[in-house]
Amino acid sequence: MNIKLSLYLFLGLFSTSLLASPGAHGPDGEHLDQNSKANGGIGRQADGSILMPMKHQALLNIRTQFVTVTSANKHIQLHGLVKPHPDGYAIIQPSSDGRLDAAEQGLPTSGTKVKAGDILGYIRYQYTAFDLASQTSELVAVRNQIDQTNRDVERLTRLGDLASRQKLEQLQTQLTIFEQQEKVLQQGLEKSEALIAPISGVLINNSVTRGQWVEAGKTLFEIVSPEKIVVEAETSDFSLLDKLSTARVEQLPELTLSYLGFSPETVNGLVHANFENQSGINKFHLLLNQTVTIQALLDETIEGIVLPAKAVVLSPNNLPQVWIKLSAERFLPQIVEYQQLEPGVVVITNGLGADNRVVVEGTSLLNQVR
Repeated sequence: MNIKLSLYLFLGLFSTSLLASPGAHGPDGEHLDQNSKANGGIGRQADGSILMPMKHQALLNIRTQFVTVTSANKHIQLHGLVKPHPDGYAIIQPSSDGRLDAAEQGLPTSGTKVKAGDILGYIRYQYTAFDLASQTSELVAVRNQIDQTNRDVERLTRLGDLASRQKLEQLQTQLTIFEQQEKVLQQGLEKSEALIAPISGVLINNSVTRGQWVEAGKTLFEIVSPEKIVVEAETSDFSLLDKLSTARVEQLPELTLSYLGFSPETVNGLVHANFENQSGINKFHLLLNQTVTIQALLDETIEGIVLPAKAVVLSPNNLPQVWIKLSAERFLPQIVEYQQLEPGVVVITNGLGADNRVVVEGTSLLNQVR
């Protein structure tokens, strides 16, 4: 009889320990679960806490950690746009009107990787019959002048000291001018303008095709170096501009950006802060004109409790909350205030005390328990 009584007392104490707090408290030292009792069943309790057996916690992969107050650098969230770096961007434009012709390998399409010096195509000037006859006639006349001037130079050279030195120098100057004119005319008639890639990168074809008539100055191709990109972020808080240093892209937490500076002009009341990818690698495939969200590091510190962002969930009232483990099988929700530090990391600034065991893995699943 005494053995049974002792067993009942043990089980009663054990079940009570599941409901009692081991000292979980708020930011002012108050007990978070004082005067709260479970309704006796597994799942959501009347006070909002959750009673969950250990085997269920293992199935939901519930993981916790003790938290402490620490100092961290402040971050600010900014919206940005991916732009090409001026040193990693080039446009290809013809210097004269003409018809576009392909190079030996054909016209490149968008996405083609090119190297500096590659010939992307040719511009062939197409004369009318009148222009062609006029240009050809001018070229013939210049070549006749070259022949005549060469003969005059040879004649004066043979005379030696009897020839006028000044006259010989004039003829030689005229010969140089005629030869330059011939070169220009010949290039216009017989040679095409080669479109050469000035940098290496990925090509963008602006819908140009073989045989298309193009005008001088029209952008036919663009080349972008994927390793050299700039994120142009916008902000209306001018006081931040001297506090920025590095940033992380929220969509790509592995990518770190370095602060270059800000534009000395405002656009619609906003100033542009520029961040550069200095890693020399664009394995993250950022695209031009892609909108991104960045967490920029500020030269300011803030005190709080640093947690993974997934530890914070929404309460039924759409307020941010974390889950505190009160005992082996009991969890209590706690409303908090927080700031984003960097992608995947937040700092709790209010509502949570130190030395609590907070759920950091499986929080969203725990939050759905009814």
